[in-house]
Amino acid sequence: MMSGIDKVLGDFIVESQENLERLDHEFVALEHDPQNSELLASIFRTIHTIKGSAGFLSLTNLEQISHYAEDVLAKLRDHSLTLNTDMITTLLHAIDSIKTILVNLEKTSEEGELDVLDIVMELRKVAESAQKPSTITTPQELNEYALEKLPEHDNSSIAKELKLSETLEASNVAIEDTRIHVDVHLLDQLMNMTGELVLSRNQIVQFANTIEQRNFRMIVQRMNVVVSELQELVMKTRMQPVKKVLGIFPRLVRDMSKLQGKDVMLVMEGQNTELDRTLIESIKDPLTHLVRNALDHGIEPPEVRAQLGKPATAVITVKAYHEGGQVVIEITDDGAGISLEKVKAKALRERLLTPQQAEEMSERDLINLIFRPGFSTAEIVTSISGRGVGMDVVKKNLDKIGGVIDIQTKKDQGTTIKIRIPITLAIIPVLIIKSGNHPFAIPQVNLEELLMIQTDNPDEKGIELVHGAEVYRLRGELLPLLRLNTILRLPSVKQETSENIHIVVLSSGDIRYGLIIDEVGDTEEIVVKPLSKHIKQLQCYDGATIMGDGKVALILNISGLLKITQLTMETLKKIQQTVGEEEKTRQVITSKAQQQTIVLFKIGQHEYYGVPLAFVVRLEKFSSAQIELSGGREVMQYRQTILPLLRLEDYLNIPRAPDTGMLSLIVFAIEKQIGLVVSEILDTVEISTHIDTETFQQKGILGSAIVQGHSVLILDVHGLIEMAYPTWYKKFFTSQLTEQERENTRILLVEDSSFFLNIEKSYLEAAGYQVFTAQNGKEALEKLEQTPIDVVVTDLDMPVCNGYDFTRAIRAREQWKAMPVMALTALSGEKDREKGMEAGIDEYQIKLNRNEVLRALELLILRKRG
Repeated sequence: MMSGIDKVLGDFIVESQENLERLDHEFVALEHDPQNSELLASIFRTIHTIKGSAGFLSLTNLEQISHYAEDVLAKLRDHSLTLNTDMITTLLHAIDSIKTILVNLEKTSEEGELDVLDIVMELRKVAESAQKPSTITTPQELNEYALEKLPEHDNSSIAKELKLSETLEASNVAIEDTRIHVDVHLLDQLMNMTGELVLSRNQIVQFANTIEQRNFRMIVQRMNVVVSELQELVMKTRMQPVKKVLGIFPRLVRDMSKLQGKDVMLVMEGQNTELDRTLIESIKDPLTHLVRNALDHGIEPPEVRAQLGKPATAVITVKAYHEGGQVVIEITDDGAGISLEKVKAKALRERLLTPQQAEEMSERDLINLIFRPGFSTAEIVTSISGRGVGMDVVKKNLDKIGGVIDIQTKKDQGTTIKIRIPITLAIIPVLIIKSGNHPFAIPQVNLEELLMIQTDNPDEKGIELVHGAEVYRLRGELLPLLRLNTILRLPSVKQETSENIHIVVLSSGDIRYGLIIDEVGDTEEIVVKPLSKHIKQLQCYDGATIMGDGKVALILNISGLLKITQLTMETLKKIQQTVGEEEKTRQVITSKAQQQTIVLFKIGQHEYYGVPLAFVVRLEKFSSAQIELSGGREVMQYRQTILPLLRLEDYLNIPRAPDTGMLSLIVFAIEKQIGLVVSEILDTVEISTHIDTETFQQKGILGSAIVQGHSVLILDVHGLIEMAYPTWYKKFFTSQLTEQERENTRILLVEDSSFFLNIEKSYLEAAGYQVFTAQNGKEALEKLEQTPIDVVVTDLDMPVCNGYDFTRAIRAREQWKAMPVMALTALSGEKDREKGMEAGIDEYQIKLNRNEVLRALELLILRKRG
């Protein structure tokens, strides 16, 4: 049993470690802002607490260091010392020594054999260089001065000190302590038991579907809700902010930049983004290596930055945020970027590529070479990085936790490394599928869409052979196909004459392919169980789970499936080249109408609607019993959050469909998620973007089209949300312009597609701007002659006078030369961007990204006004 003193020591270690994690950050901040008295007071309080507790516990070395560090801080507070870089360095060395002692205490309950004499002498030297203290004038200063002069090892003095500290704390309205320390092993046990409860819940829910007793089913439904809430709460207890990892970077950047003679500023955003604690430790080493790489390889020496016309102070930005059920961490530097020529030269020297392959490789493929074991372009081995190892280990560590890494770089402009990782590995949402009568689980983070091909119509089958590999022509692109039965050597249970072929479209990083399966099941939340050491060696599995019927389902590893097939990366490249050649041919055929994919669905029995697929993140089926009321509005619990619900019947004068028990849900991501309740989801189909906008002119409707023999109304998602939630967008977008300023701003919107024209016009007018429209560059030039315009927003690909030629014509006229021009495109493309910038386009945004378009538009308007 733990003794009283052991418990006190344990509490002291935990509290001190938490405080010290904050100190590194505070010292670096203090170095940049030496006059910040609040920051200095916070640091002083932390060291003072450690010193008092160390004396009480008779931790001599720890008390010595903290006492003399406190002495320095006290003299900084009374201005008898002036803060400088050397002083900060000495204090940081003292913090490092305290951390070392705490590690020893945690492991052995002893301070260890660390020689503290050097650091104590350094601190004394700094303290003794102080000027004569200023006159003490207040009781508080008298208390502080008396505390500093207490004898070092007088137990009665220490007791007085502790008593005084307690009195001071008590004098500050007594606040109830709402936090407790819980052993992480206990949390792990709690999570495991919750996982077992979730498995049992799944089994009971499945069993309840076979029973007709209404009361029993209601009880099961209530239990389902309670278990889901419990699961959410338990998972929250395991969540920790990523600042636990990011907190080490200010000190790292400060020390390494001074070591290299570089001036570097670190910017950190989203430090409170939460992640499962088991993943926090897994990402610590990869992120640290990436920041070190940015410092060593990315940031140039000051003299080089001066030659390039860059600011002397370089910037490294670390940004964390949630996106699509994952945590995204971006590390950006404004340094030299990755030299693709050096990468290519090194690959040729190492004989990883032939000269022909090197010439044919895309930029992305060249960048991915840095993930090969031992590959490095570093010319000099340094103590920071460039040892020929690292990026391969970074990728390997991220692969273990289902993470994905992506690199964007530009010569002399910098590099952005984006990492995507799951929020938790314990309980995850999946799609259950079957192949060869065996159930498998596919993580929903890897799932893009589901396809069903009817085999009775050869023209619609769409499966072809390209370079010996099966591909499916999906919306003009060639999608490589894999057959799960073939990969896993399972007998197919489907007959040759079976009506449909099921394809699951999957993605993992840059990899995208279709998986042919036998049967599509439901989406579920599953508990991940580890694999045995024998099965763990197989690349195609990530874990296992127990289904509601008691069967075991293996969780598929999307990247691993591709690795064990005959579909090599070389074949994928050839397929991509084929797509590129087809794309060139397609661009020559200018008469072909633009296409846009919509989700086709029904309301009731006879009303058909469509919504642009670009807005849709999930398609679900759910029980109407899951709908709740909150503030008079319909909501439901969905993926650990509250999902607001919409029904078209409430806003478009449609009769409400009878409740059938099961409903379909289309989930949109418009800043945050919102769900549209519909009767039945039918299909995803392509339609022309030149839709009828005259027949149905109503807010919330873009227009109409004939689809599969039905008259279909195409929804304006932005307009619909504004009807339902008038303040929805105001929560996520704060305008820098006044309402009057926006009303006085005239925008010329140039767009040949009525589909996109209505979407863009809708959100621009909703933001308060005056909007004039034109369908091509020629018509737009005529409008400019007739109407005073402040900003032009234009499409690029138009059949008559495209966006590039239109912009060149604007820049050629003196009166329009300074007019801001923003280009909107359906997809981002670096070559289009470069071509647009050459033509004189100021800004480049994606059409359907409403808030980014509005933000960029405001910046253009503000820049024009100077």
